[in-house]
Amino acid sequence: MDVYIARQPIFDRKLAIFGYELLYRRSMNNFYEGLDDTQATAELINNAFLSMHFSELTERTRAFINFSDDMLIDEIPKLLPRDTVFIEILETVEVTDELLEAVKSLRKSGYTIVLDDFVFSQRHLPLVDVADMIKIEFNKMNTAVQKLILKKYRHKIKFIAEKVETREEFQLAMDLGYDYFQGYFFRKPVIIKSKEIAYLNINLIRVLELLHHNEPDFEEIREVISTDIGLSYKLLRLANSIMIGKRHEIKSVKRAMVHLGLLEMRKWIYIIMLKDFQVIENKELIKVCLIRAKMMEIIAIERGKNSENGDYFLVGMFSEIDVLLNREMKDLVAEMPLKDSVRTALLGENNDMKKTLDYLINLEKNEDINQKGKHELMPIYLEALAWVSNIQAI
Repeated sequence: MDVYIARQPIFDRKLAIFGYELLYRRSMNNFYEGLDDTQATAELINNAFLSMHFSELTERTRAFINFSDDMLIDEIPKLLPRDTVFIEILETVEVTDELLEAVKSLRKSGYTIVLDDFVFSQRHLPLVDVADMIKIEFNKMNTAVQKLILKKYRHKIKFIAEKVETREEFQLAMDLGYDYFQGYFFRKPVIIKSKEIAYLNINLIRVLELLHHNEPDFEEIREVISTDIGLSYKLLRLANSIMIGKRHEIKSVKRAMVHLGLLEMRKWIYIIMLKDFQVIENKELIKVCLIRAKMMEIIAIERGKNSENGDYFLVGMFSEIDVLLNREMKDLVAEMPLKDSVRTALLGENNDMKKTLDYLINLEKNEDINQKGKHELMPIYLEALAWVSNIQAI
């Protein structure tokens, strides 16, 4: 049986990921379907902790999970780790003495209490006294009211601006003093047109050109890498990473190249190239590109196209590079040593790689994908997500 979970990142004031809100889903449809709150949370917990890898879902940060009145009163959250699970209380709860005592008990036990979509009405005020954090729907509450609320309570409570959808809203929330931020604004790259246009690292391009020769010159590649301090450091860090696996520390570029192998080096040079352009504002988009790349690689292998899996990987990886660099795709692909089939796909011309990429993008948007297709892709998505989590520190 297939299980599903949606997640949305929550960022701190430095735009580092603080945690993820985990949301119940019963299919690949990215909206809430059907169940009452108690049953939905029960299935979410089961899926997150028993069917999936909780630490991978949250990328070893924190999970924000909604709990119903009944689950709070029954102290169900105490079954979960207090350091990594934050308890969200919905604005729809009935504030009774029994509920308040249950919440006080959870807080005393070390759990973080978060009031979700909170409404500052008289009947809800008792919950403020037991809250550690409060989420406010930023675009629904009057700015002047928000300012008064934060001024009154921020000495003892952290505030999360929810449903932040534009750069202007984010800046206003920062100015008002919010501690954390959540919303669609953070799901997309922010292109600052006045920003200096970025160019591809010439040494990376040179290494890639050499790697694409029919008989790559190992020594020439080593010389190019060795003359670039930053590239040498990244290659050594990669070769010594936990993900690659090793018995002894690798201290030279030559040994790192032998350890990785030329084919793996080609893939990782592309990853280094992509991550070179990572800044706070496009970090999530780069993660999306890496997930697409890995999914396309797996799909190619499953289709028996082992000799082309690296090309599928590249199409997914560079699918948004024009957005990341604010440059024309035709100019970028002209700078990189790519096969004609990869170049064709990135330029939007129709081939199997482009069709596969479009299929995955439609999946991300929840468009034009039948349920059978969604179910089949879920294990591939989870494998890609785990892979991306492993390379974040490299």
